[in-house]
Amino acid sequence: MLLLSCLFLVSAAVFGVVGSYKVDVLRKDLANAIAARDAAELRRVTQETELKTRETAVAGAEAKIAEAENKATKAQTELLKLQSEKADLESKLDASRNEIASLQKRIGEGRPAVSPSQNSETASKPEQQRTTPRPSAQIAQESVEEATPPPPPQPKRRKIAPSKTPEVASTPQITSYSSAKALATFTPLPKYPSRVRSPGVTGIGVCIVSVDPASGNVTGASMERSTGDSTLDKSAVNAFRKWRFRPGTVSKVRIPVEFTMTGASP
Repeated sequence: MLLLSCLFLVSAAVFGVVGSYKVDVLRKDLANAIAARDAAELRRVTQETELKTRETAVAGAEAKIAEAENKATKAQTELLKLQSEKADLESKLDASRNEIASLQKRIGEGRPAVSPSQNSETASKPEQQRTTPRPSAQIAQESVEEATPPPPPQPKRRKIAPSKTPEVASTPQITSYSSAKALATFTPLPKYPSRVRSPGVTGIGVCIVSVDPASGNVTGASMERSTGDSTLDKSAVNAFRKWRFRPGTVSKVRIPVEFTMTGASP
């Protein structure tokens, strides 16, 4: 009887231990389930936040794209407007060029003959002719040319001379440096020779440069007035032979040159 009681007590203790173990396991499982639920809820909240952030970014990108499209449309409109203005300006430029070409052709062909009505008008206004000596001189020259037949080279020179550049006479005229400076396209300065720098040689001279009117290239150069030193003269001549001018502008140019210790300048 006592043995049976002990057996029941032992079995009750074993069942109690097993039950407590199961309760602990169930509590742990419940805690793990709660932790998993909380983690899943946190992930859901995080994903919703990221989704809202992405939606905001997409909306901003769409707004920027729309703004860029509007700017592109405005730029295209302005481009079309500028192209139309460019076409108008080109047409005006072509018209101006045609007008200039026609004027040059008229100038090359010579002035038209004076009609009898114009002669009567000029005769009735002597005071106006006195106040404008230039037209009167041209008229006198034309009457002389009509009285005496002109030589053959004269109409050729009149045709060769352009409308915007000075006429090149048969005898070349010497142009000053101040007038020819704006017509020069390449003007290297003379170099101060090193072998005369140490003695301190200086000088002022004048060089005459011959230019081919057709090409603007210098064909020859010589010193009209020496600087006082042959080395300085040679340096000036070598430099001025490399100069270039616009075609049809000058035939001879007088260039003053000054050599100092700091260098050379025309």
